[in-house]
Amino acid sequence: MAAERWTDKLPVGKSGCALGVDGLMGWKTGWVAGAAVWAASSAIAGGIDPRLTDVMRRLDQGQAQTVVAVGGSITTGYAAQPVHEKGWAALTARWLAQRGPVRFVNAGISGTDSAAAVQRLQPHVLDAKPDLVIIEFGVNDQWLDPRVRASSYEALIRRLLGAPKPAAVVVLGLTQQGNQGREAVDLQLQLAAHYGVTALDVGHWLERRVSAGHDRWEALYDEPVHPNGTGHARIAQAVIEALQGAAAADPLPTQSSTSAPQLPEPLHGRAHEFVRSWSGEALTPWRQQGFERGGEVHPEWAAAPGGQVSGWQSRSDAGHAAFLVWGEEVAVFHAESEHYRNLEAWVDDGPVVTLHGHVPQRQGYLGWHYSVVARGLEPGAHWLHVRVKADEWQGSGRPASLLAVMAAGVFPPHLHRQHFHQAAPSDGAWVPADDPRLQTVGRTQPLSGGRLLAWSGTAVRARFRGTSLALQLALTRGAASHFTVVIDDKRYPLSLLRPGVTEWQLNEALEPGEHTVQLIKRTEGLMGEAVLLGLRTSTDGQWLAPPPERPRRLVFYGDSITAGACNGDLGDDQYEDLSSHDGSRAYGALTAERLGADYEGIAVSGIGLTASWNDLLMPQVWNRTAPRRDAPEAPKERRAPDVVLVNLGQNDHGFPASQGRAMAADFAAHYLAFVRLLRARDPQARLVLLIGGMAAWREEPRLWEALRQAADQLAREGDTRVWTYRFEATASAHPRIDVHAQMAEELVHFLTTQVLPATPPPRP
Repeated sequence: MAAERWTDKLPVGKSGCALGVDGLMGWKTGWVAGAAVWAASSAIAGGIDPRLTDVMRRLDQGQAQTVVAVGGSITTGYAAQPVHEKGWAALTARWLAQRGPVRFVNAGISGTDSAAAVQRLQPHVLDAKPDLVIIEFGVNDQWLDPRVRASSYEALIRRLLGAPKPAAVVVLGLTQQGNQGREAVDLQLQLAAHYGVTALDVGHWLERRVSAGHDRWEALYDEPVHPNGTGHARIAQAVIEALQGAAAADPLPTQSSTSAPQLPEPLHGRAHEFVRSWSGEALTPWRQQGFERGGEVHPEWAAAPGGQVSGWQSRSDAGHAAFLVWGEEVAVFHAESEHYRNLEAWVDDGPVVTLHGHVPQRQGYLGWHYSVVARGLEPGAHWLHVRVKADEWQGSGRPASLLAVMAAGVFPPHLHRQHFHQAAPSDGAWVPADDPRLQTVGRTQPLSGGRLLAWSGTAVRARFRGTSLALQLALTRGAASHFTVVIDDKRYPLSLLRPGVTEWQLNEALEPGEHTVQLIKRTEGLMGEAVLLGLRTSTDGQWLAPPPERPRRLVFYGDSITAGACNGDLGDDQYEDLSSHDGSRAYGALTAERLGADYEGIAVSGIGLTASWNDLLMPQVWNRTAPRRDAPEAPKERRAPDVVLVNLGQNDHGFPASQGRAMAADFAAHYLAFVRLLRARDPQARLVLLIGGMAAWREEPRLWEALRQAADQLAREGDTRVWTYRFEATASAHPRIDVHAQMAEELVHFLTTQVLPATPPPRP
């Protein structure tokens, strides 16, 4: 039997295999019963998992079994010669083939660790439907960020045990020469014990053999990291003895390997169980300068199932790019050698980290590294920014390269981590929702004991002194309502997932002193309404005068585009989980933020002027405190808006088109009538009639024509404060935050150059 491999050419090092496959075959009968069994028992850290016993028993009974070895260069067979025949995995495969019908897959890829392994686990391991998986990452994980290796290695075990066809797992605790670098292996053995899987402490096993005079480190390694042929034979010996011990063990009568076991609680979180990587065409920046597709790929990964293609590289000193990514942890997978330059990267507005592509120690060969850029992020969509680092290699023409972007914590909806937790009502300095020290931004409605927050983008701002913060809200309509809480420029998600009053408290303590807080509603009003009851800080805290108002005010009327529907979705548009719909990251809110203006958004998914995907039309709710016909009319704002912007028409075309009908013939008349309503409410505001973000105006020219006709008609009547604008940034589905950012960029340029004066008008 030949073990399956994905590459024909692997790096070959020195070899000195002292124990061949023929010698290994004799262990089937000779090593279990004799005095030499001390070696096997000393290699196993803990007991033998009965799932492993089941695999070996089925193999002995002639039932075909699939065994996968996953690891780094030691699993590929590096430094054994021939690599495909004398590596520990190849030797183990041959021994298993003598025992019964086995399909052995070597899923080793040099230079990878458990963080990269969870990204490739599905195509390289789980798709093979393994009965047994042997994991080898003790050496490479030693160089991995400690927090990452804890979570990623645990995720490997959990995903293997929780797969539709659960696999028996053997943890192979390999170290470097001299049993050095124990931190990663000790962690892996702890995790193996936690999940009840078989673990081999090969580092200690070899150390005891050396101490007993059976081996010498110099005979097992020609360099500190990779065992030579003799070292590979010893690793295979330890693995085979453990497999023999499992075959001879008494099985548990209730043990079954055909159903997923009940997993214990994770020790290091679940972020790396839910991962996503972007490479090739999926890794496309929404903005870049000086980068081009290219750079070296990992040759072994490229030959593996699913393959791997070039990423992006730059030889420009000014090279920079921005990518749209999702997850709690964002990392870059990149090459490193003596020939590459360094990159710098950051997520959103977070700290800048260096991606070390220039590694002088890697002379003559490439290495690969999983470099964490940010962790502990709010679940959802984020910006990854990458640029060439300004250093001594400026002007050299050397490339800086990234192969893939990898993320962890891309949780399904029911596992979204919350930075806030439910807490019992506590004592402290309380400020009710109707207190003048709270500044409301957007359209709200005062209620008895609270303030209604319906429209997406609506905000409440405050200043306080104190070391804690709690908010008391109530979900009053809809199944969920999601918010962002910004404390001193740090964002936290807050979700109301059940009706009634809930108090949520920040998990972390604040530094003594003055703080700012802003509560922003993300969920659009049609999907969920909430009432803010008040805020609380520490007992010795104090609520201060509100922050100053921003000098400008923008009001947007629109549909799902303006509401930010689906802008954080990964994959298809969906409305089941509203946490990814974020009105505060839609183009209107972004435009207001960049202009230093306050934002008010009156937007409803599916709505139009003549047709709608729901039972509302914009003229029925445009002036109400919530998107309901029974909601009261909103009083005119104390501050008149500087600019009123309208982006409607997508659904007037899209809904009838979905039924094979044409847009209403009188759409232009309805559009002009609605603009007149807006002008009557705010006679001094600048009016900007927008269209775009999705493709309706490209498909139906009458939409743009209606805007132009409305502007021309108002101009003929003497209204000179009306402009029209078509967005070039367009998405086929709902725009994600990258398209929203492009829309905001377009709109900011248009407003500053065409609409707004150099300075805002004075306030009375």
